[in-house]
Amino acid sequence: MSFDCRCPHAPYSAAVFDEAERYFGRRAFLAGAAAAGLALLLPIRLRAQAESVTVLRAARLFDGFQVLTPGVLVLRGDRIASMHAGDAGSGAEVIDLGDATIMPGLIDCHTHVASFVVPSIYMVGMFGAERVADNVPEATLYSIRNAQVMLRNGFTTVRDVGGGAGIDLALRNAIANGALMGPRILAAGQALSITGGHGDSNDTPDWVSEDPTVRMGAISFGPYGFREVVREHVKNHVDHIKILATGGVLSYGDVWDIPQFNLDEIQAVVDEATKFERRVAAHAHGDKGIAVAVEGGVHSIEHGTGVSDETLRKMVDRGTYLTPTVWALDSILQPGNPNHISEQSIQKAEYAKQLRDEGMHRAVASSVKFSYGTDAGVFPHRQNNKDFALMVRLGMRSIDVLRSATSSAAEMIGLSDRGILAPGKTADVVAFAGDPVHDIALMEQPPAIVMLGGKRVDASKLAL
Repeated sequence: MSFDCRCPHAPYSAAVFDEAERYFGRRAFLAGAAAAGLALLLPIRLRAQAESVTVLRAARLFDGFQVLTPGVLVLRGDRIASMHAGDAGSGAEVIDLGDATIMPGLIDCHTHVASFVVPSIYMVGMFGAERVADNVPEATLYSIRNAQVMLRNGFTTVRDVGGGAGIDLALRNAIANGALMGPRILAAGQALSITGGHGDSNDTPDWVSEDPTVRMGAISFGPYGFREVVREHVKNHVDHIKILATGGVLSYGDVWDIPQFNLDEIQAVVDEATKFERRVAAHAHGDKGIAVAVEGGVHSIEHGTGVSDETLRKMVDRGTYLTPTVWALDSILQPGNPNHISEQSIQKAEYAKQLRDEGMHRAVASSVKFSYGTDAGVFPHRQNNKDFALMVRLGMRSIDVLRSATSSAAEMIGLSDRGILAPGKTADVVAFAGDPVHDIALMEQPPAIVMLGGKRVDASKLAL
């Protein structure tokens, strides 16, 4: 039996999480000790730099909704203070970016940050380099790289939608605690799946032994079973819940475009998650499965392959977001098959692409709300900036694509402190050369500047 599925479905493991936390913790201790020692040696004036004032100037500014000219942004500490240079006062650092566009830090709403920990070197050979490992420390290091290359692309917030066996949660914590440089992460833990579904280990060779102490906690059945899984996830401090409502293009042995969850199961997940103030994202291919997920009350449809006009109308009425993940499918069909995708999955992808394009054209013509998401991890994370041009090619206006990665994305994930350039918002700011509204391809170039919490990110210190 061939190992074919590339979707993240490693079960959550308390042991993996604890080991990753210890690894990150050692880094945190060393970083903290070094910072504390340095602080004692620095003059008081330099210690006050946390509240330093920076003025960004550029030819234009996209505030998350519209383009303003010229572009001026005043940052004070980790917050946006003003849009007027006169408010900066004397002594502010002025950074003139020239012919560039200042914009909010980008948000990728669909990623798989953590590399997999697999039980056999056999499986390692079936994935790309640095995407899997057979031990936690190695996978942890790869996960840091995955996060940092997306930050290099200007993504200051990413929503992880499944996988990592606990590394994703540990990485989120390490970045939030300042032990590591990386984008702000919202982690889902393990995606919820039916028995034998898109997220189950139904493709592991019989002779590969999995750790018997690791429980497949995200696999369940029935409304009450999935309520318990949501509670377990909340116990593990996830930020949101992800369900695998249909089969998948890259999974072995299932039909990619039919419903897998029943309506009452989805309703139970949404009800339980909402009680704990978590939102629910649904992986869904094929209109039948998308329709069931929308009826069940999920907050976002991920992929949305082949969505119909009728389902789109229901999404508009309910306020359900669509996260298209265009490059994830196109990357499977690259000439020469550089990602070594199986023939079975390539055949699925060829048909899915046709339905995807038809559904996207319908979606663009509707008033459904879009959130930018890429499925980074299915392809190398450094390519998570490719969807901008692809979404324009499928009919979206450039400014609407930029909104989907800023203000619309922030609204979808439920965070009002980012995605918009306005006084009081978090100073996560990027700038790209030129005018991406008129040339969206500029978004695939390295940003002219990345600022995270008001501090300039040194790209030379991030992973390549």
